[in-house]
Amino acid sequence: MIKAIIFDLDGTLLDSITDLANASNAALRTLGYPEHEVEAYKQFVGDGRHNLILRMLPDSAAKEESIVAKAEALFDQAYHDHMLDCTIPYPGIPELLDLLRKEKLKLAVVSNKPDEFVQRIVEDYFPGVFDAVCGQIGSVVKPDPAGVHKVLSVLGLKPYEALYVGDSAVDVMTARNAGTDCCGVTWGFRGRRELRVAGAPHIIDAPFELSAIALPSSTSKAVRIFSLFVVAVMVLCLVGVIYSLATGNVAGVTAGIVFPVLLGFAATRIIKKK
Repeated sequence: MIKAIIFDLDGTLLDSITDLANASNAALRTLGYPEHEVEAYKQFVGDGRHNLILRMLPDSAAKEESIVAKAEALFDQAYHDHMLDCTIPYPGIPELLDLLRKEKLKLAVVSNKPDEFVQRIVEDYFPGVFDAVCGQIGSVVKPDPAGVHKVLSVLGLKPYEALYVGDSAVDVMTARNAGTDCCGVTWGFRGRRELRVAGAPHIIDAPFELSAIALPSSTSKAVRIFSLFVVAVMVLCLVGVIYSLATGNVAGVTAGIVFPVLLGFAATRIIKKK
């Protein structure tokens, strides 16, 4: 049974690509290097800040440690000052989070973005919503499962009790490495094909679809209730059969056998349809 949902941040909860691109281009502009279109950054992000810097720099510059360090510092300053300019939650995300909280599920975020940025952004856009939040600390990034294991420890849960939700192959690999179930989302930066190739067991196109995976459906609940009713009736019939045998009531014995058989057959057909 799923007790917690762990979300990736950028491309899953938040459409942040414009602010990430603007901060990156500001760093490139200061260093005198060519800038990139916003769309290109959808392929640059997702593997941590350091890899973003290496991908946005020209190949020759990416080999120079001093230039990479300068670019990282410039990016950090620009992003710190403008990380909230254009970033917005994807449509349906606030409503989804509200539903999951009402269903008493634990919620967490694990991101490859530096932890100081993650903590600020999550608190600004989703104050009081998440039970655990973890960004990149040190050099460890997804698909290393350390971040997922950290939030699971905070929540007091096992990997099999959590569902990890993200928009990229890195997220699918992270869930696999952590031992959690995984759901890919197509509204983010990478798309369905990458998720399918990575082997995502679930792929959804809109936030509301997650509830069908994370929450027991009303149909399932109805089936369980009906099953309990059938069992109760069959127990009563069995008691009736025993009583009829003891009193020599042949009609009672017949009814006590035929009725539960018919009821069981009907219940099987109903459950199969569900």
